[in-house]
Amino acid sequence: MSQPDDPVVDVFIDLRSPYSYLALQPVFSLAKRSGVTFDWWPYITDFRSAYGGEVEQRSSREVSKLKYLYMDCRRLAQQQGLTIHATTKLWDAAPASQAMLFAKSMNRLWEFCHPLLAAFWQREFDLESAAQIQAALISAGLKASDWHHYLEQNAQRDLTAAAERAESMGVFGAPTFVYRGELFWGGDRLELLAERISNTNQ
Repeated sequence: MSQPDDPVVDVFIDLRSPYSYLALQPVFSLAKRSGVTFDWWPYITDFRSAYGGEVEQRSSREVSKLKYLYMDCRRLAQQQGLTIHATTKLWDAAPASQAMLFAKSMNRLWEFCHPLLAAFWQREFDLESAAQIQAALISAGLKASDWHHYLEQNAQRDLTAAAERAESMGVFGAPTFVYRGELFWGGDRLELLAERISNTNQ
């Protein structure tokens, strides 16, 4: 875990969160400007509690909230030249989150995550498909045999450790950025984070 004096930002993203996806390019820009290391972790949001249960269980209010959320995300995505389509189910993010940690451990995080997320938000990737996840890892330059070994030996342990890390830092949603013990929740808080980084670097 990063200590208060470390120039590291812990970043927690949910692969199913459109706001996590939309925050990526601004974060990369901030990392380049600031020279601070950004350490990326998966975070699995409890969407059932946040948005009224399964799709068929949601109240009209929850449905309206989600419709607005995706309308908002499409507007923001257009500004970045990205495509976001509303998801059709509550996906299990655990398999892809484990793959994210594996790719990170092999220094191929964004070779894996970038094409996966672009495809997912165009409804062209199944986050729960073992075959598609493995194919994405292979496309990122990783070996299927190494992935299988990781799945058997380390995947669940590492995902649990990431969840415990988030909890210990007070993270409750994604995307969240933690810098010197201070939380910044949401991509719209990146300017505040940038200001804090700038102030501590002076």
